[in-house]
Amino acid sequence: MDKLSIKEIKANLESLEGWRFDSDQLKTSYKLNSFMEVMSFANLISDKSEKINHHPKIIIDYKIIEFNIMTHDISGISRLDFQLANFIHETYIELFTPNS
Repeated sequence: MDKLSIKEIKANLESLEGWRFDSDQLKTSYKLNSFMEVMSFANLISDKSEKINHHPKIIIDYKIIEFNIMTHDISGISRLDFQLANFIHETYIELFTPNS
């Protein structure tokens, strides 16, 4: 698995609203309507993470869920990180944004 360059990371981030590159990780957070929504969202992402064998750091604080993603084997960002970030972003849009 290849480590992406800063230029590649920035280009990929353009399509991920609300995501940023910080401390060698892709990061975002979402504020949902309830703790139960946060837990359901976390469980959906956990299922996908198991299937692709790539696990984000998930931080839950009541109605806020934060995701931090990196590829530990390469100490950086890979295409797999963006695959997971896109899944998280698309799932959020589909389930938690009006008129989606």
